[in-house]
Amino acid sequence: MDTSRPLRLQRIEEKSAWSWRRGLLALGAFAPAILRMGWAADDQLIAPALVHGIQAVLLLIYAIVMLRTRIAMGEWPAFVKKHGFEASLVGVAIVFLWWWPVLALLTGLLIVHQLLQLYLLAVDKSKMPPGLIFIGSFIVLIAIGSAALMLPAATPPDQPIGVVDSVFTITSAISQTGLVVRPTGEGFTRFGHVIIMVWIQLGALGILVFGAVFALMLGASFGLKATRALGDSTEQGWSGQITVARLVVFIIVVTHVFEAIGAATLYFGWPETWEGAPGMETRADRLFHSVFFAVSGFCNAGFVTTDNSLNGLRTHWTSLIVIAGLIFMGSLGFPVLANILRVVRGKIRGMHVMDGTLVRLDLNAKLILSMTLLVYVLGYLMLLTGELSQAEQPFRLAIADAHFMTISRTAGFETIPPSEMGAFSQLVLILLMFIGGSPVSVAGGIKMMVFAVLLMTVWAAIRGRTETTAFGRTIPDELVRKSAAIIVLCLVSAMATAGFLAAVEGGRDGMPLADLIFEAVSAFGTVGYSMGITADLSPASRIALTIAMFIGRVGVLAVLATVVEVARKHQPRYSYASEGVLVY
Repeated sequence: MDTSRPLRLQRIEEKSAWSWRRGLLALGAFAPAILRMGWAADDQLIAPALVHGIQAVLLLIYAIVMLRTRIAMGEWPAFVKKHGFEASLVGVAIVFLWWWPVLALLTGLLIVHQLLQLYLLAVDKSKMPPGLIFIGSFIVLIAIGSAALMLPAATPPDQPIGVVDSVFTITSAISQTGLVVRPTGEGFTRFGHVIIMVWIQLGALGILVFGAVFALMLGASFGLKATRALGDSTEQGWSGQITVARLVVFIIVVTHVFEAIGAATLYFGWPETWEGAPGMETRADRLFHSVFFAVSGFCNAGFVTTDNSLNGLRTHWTSLIVIAGLIFMGSLGFPVLANILRVVRGKIRGMHVMDGTLVRLDLNAKLILSMTLLVYVLGYLMLLTGELSQAEQPFRLAIADAHFMTISRTAGFETIPPSEMGAFSQLVLILLMFIGGSPVSVAGGIKMMVFAVLLMTVWAAIRGRTETTAFGRTIPDELVRKSAAIIVLCLVSAMATAGFLAAVEGGRDGMPLADLIFEAVSAFGTVGYSMGITADLSPASRIALTIAMFIGRVGVLAVLATVVEVARKHQPRYSYASEGVLVY
């Protein structure tokens, strides 16, 4: 604690990051926007003028509370550090009191800010393991999103959505899966599309922020403090001088930069129309769908507003290059992107050392990049072989499909329905979905690094080596054991889901077992590829897939975080004598 400032000021600064008063005011200011947006113009529960007036009063009270906080803290720099973003949102909202769409956006950002501060405060002060808090935060987000998606304005009047399907859709969005029980384009209104897109973004950033913090916790013994930037050398792949705060900022900035570039490219690059295209009668429509696809692509969500995913753009460059590029960058992992950016900056400046460390690709980046290339090449060749030999696709289409479907193994966009592919190609997709993408990314699966450690361990065993090595470095035995645990846990979870689906849906005249296994792996790997059976599943099976998507995205990560926290507090002071057993 800094003793150069009065103790009272320090306590105020520590406690003022989140306030229940401001949290309730933010919720109250946003609630009128929900009332106005959630019902059609002819079905408004409260007069729009009254709603607007309530919102204005609450925002003015919010501003007064912020002013009192500023006076209590005394020092302007301390206030700006703690509340600069929050105060800016309130100030701009008051300026735009006359324009309710902007007002709704700003109050929504206030809610997100308050939830984030509350989450960080809970992690900082609570005695519960961070993993349990993390799971709870996602359950809360799913509940809020499901309720929002059930608002009358979120679906067409003749297609209201039930609780099970709403929870399924929001869980699919927040876990970046893309499995749907109704077409996203026709089954939801523009308001519903916005809800889905926002929850895709919230889920992606939430996973990334927690994953970054958790990875730092694995490399150094320190707790998460909501008011401090923490950083230390880690074994998880980014440079030691990058603190948690800087890494989180890097994640948010890079995410939105790539999404903006992708949206602009799609806006100008898409043809005027194509088979299955969404309604793009106006420039605003075209812009919205461009943004939706860019967000869904970079977040590896796989949600589309078209009638048939990207089948109508099967060979178009916007699919094969832009969407595929967004998927690739999103699945690569932010530690790798940060390391690459650092190397590029060093090369441009002609520097071999930056911040006291060598400018080079670290072991994490080397392994991720090499394994990504290996998985892409092998997946591409196997899918190409399957399409040419079994599906009898034209060579030109087979090349395009093999490229896109291999890259989209973490996202679920498709240029050809998996049900129209050969059995060998479907098996390859199952393996690719199970492997997934990189750590600290939006991709699912067991993660590329776990797969790399598995291959290197097998290769070491074949050569009779006792250590797992890569690029002249030894992989710690602890990581080898964790990788094995992740593989077993993921395999058991995916097969348990498939077994439940088989028991419920796989009767004598039921769905084929292969289709059910494909669906289960897709859900647990948070991919979104489907054999076209999702909408035909029973409510019990939809609930099972919902649980699989949730566990696939947050379960293993949260459980490991909890185990690590408990293990640090209960280190054994003894060891047992070793004794060999028969392996084979």
